[in-house]
Amino acid sequence: MGNTLKRLSVTGIAAVAIFAMTTVTNASAASGGAACSVTGATGSLSFTNWSAHHVDISGWVKDTAADGHHVAIRFVSIDDSTGWVTEWPWHSEYDGNGATATVNTYASPSGDALDYIGAQVAVIEGSTIVRSCTDYA
Repeated sequence: MGNTLKRLSVTGIAAVAIFAMTTVTNASAASGGAACSVTGATGSLSFTNWSAHHVDISGWVKDTAADGHHVAIRFVSIDDSTGWVTEWPWHSEYDGNGATATVNTYASPSGDALDYIGAQVAVIEGSTIVRSCTDYA
């Protein structure tokens, strides 16, 4: 009886330890960030309250070249079950070299489409992407 009680106690402690590790892991997945740079632009997005259904987004994009192009940043997401990539609207900066635009928004797609999330930074001429980079959280 004594050995059985000891085994149950050890098993119970192991189960509590596993549950605690899972809880910490899930909590840490609720935020993240993505950043990248190309010649002429740099930018970063921070993600909070991130779940498969919603994320709050804040960040910036900076024009780093006097090249006559504007720069922009946008949120990108991937639905793991379908592989579908969603490119959300651009947030642009038009004031030229050295200027920075800030972004404060959120994404709440239908379904659970926010399995992978990131930022895309681009140098743009009109509506044509000249150069871009993408980074995922």
